[in-house]
Amino acid sequence: MGEQLIAVCSYELGPGVPTVPEALLAPPQPSELQRRIEEKLPRPLRRLAQSRVLDPRRSRPAAAANAVDRLPDAVDDIGTRLMHGKNMEGGWQSFAGHFVISHANARGSATGGLLAVTDRSWLALADVSPLWQSTPVMRQAWQAPRQAVAAVRANPTGALQKRRMDIEFTDGSWVALLAPAAGHAAAFAAESARYR
Repeated sequence: MGEQLIAVCSYELGPGVPTVPEALLAPPQPSELQRRIEEKLPRPLRRLAQSRVLDPRRSRPAAAANAVDRLPDAVDDIGTRLMHGKNMEGGWQSFAGHFVISHANARGSATGGLLAVTDRSWLALADVSPLWQSTPVMRQAWQAPRQAVAAVRANPTGALQKRRMDIEFTDGSWVALLAPAAGHAAAFAAESARYR
């Protein structure tokens, strides 16, 4: 017997959710265009491109350049956290941390995706279509058993986060997400709680 869909809601990560460190991200899969270009390169250049020497996880000079490039983002993150407050509790090994890492590894839509709850599990889907494609291509980015989520609460915070909902996990961690509208957050929280 198949799973029964209980509720679904579009979401984006709340402002101030920390940026995942590069070391925790899976290496990006080369695009079809990148693969075709690499196939046409002379063998020595192809080997260099495939060695991923420019990958910050494998090269100290590339890692240093990446750290300098990310410095303005770190300053923006601090300002966002000061303005919006805390939007995640728990380290990268927690359920909330795994959710945020999975979201970042989807490498699709920078803003969000779809959050769904079934009678058996929680799922997050990400739009992984290229920017120039108008039809979304959804891919599962995260999945957890139903028992991993303790509660979903519509948690409007101030004037700037009326669409906020907090996903609280059984390990005590939580992450703030934003629904498309305040009413969507409340409806999703109510629907997901009805089948506990």
